[in-house]
Amino acid sequence: MSPSELEALVRRLAPDLARLEEPWTVIGSGALMILGLPVADCPDLDIVTTADGAAALEQAWRDWRQPDYAPDSAAGFRSRFSRYLAPEGAIEVMGDLELRTAQGWRPVRVGEVRPRRFAGLDLPLPTGSEQLRILREFGRPKDLAKAERLERWLAAG
Repeated sequence: MSPSELEALVRRLAPDLARLEEPWTVIGSGALMILGLPVADCPDLDIVTTADGAAALEQAWRDWRQPDYAPDSAAGFRSRFSRYLAPEGAIEVMGDLELRTAQGWRPVRVGEVRPRRFAGLDLPLPTGSEQLRILREFGRPKDLAKAERLERWLAAG
C-alpha cells in the first residue's frame, strides 16, 4: 500500500475503529508510515487490540474477511488473528497478541501511545521509541531492518 492508499483505508475503517470499545493501536509498516518514516510500501495495516476488540472487528468487517488465511506459525506469534481485504487494502487484526520467547509465551504490550494525525484523524499510535522497542522485541530479520531504519530516522530528527 502506498501512503495515499493507506490514508484511504484508514478513512474507510475510521467509523468502526471509533466505535471500538477496546483499546487498539497500529503497529508495523503502517505505523511507521503514519509516524512519517519514508516507507515506500506496506503490505497491510496491522491493528493490535484485545481479544474482545478483535471479535468486534470480525463482526464489523465480516464481508472482507479472508477466512482461509493463516499467519506463519513459525513466526513466533499467536493471537486472535484475522485478515481482511477491504477495497483499499489488507488489514490484519491481532487480539491479545503474544510473542514466543525463550521463557515461553509473553503478551506483547504496547506502552507509550499518543494520538497521531493521519488522513484527517487522530490515531492511537506508539511513539517512535516504542515502535523501535517493539520491532527489536519481535526480533525477526525484517523487524530488525525496520528498527535500524527507524533508529536512523529518529536520530536525524
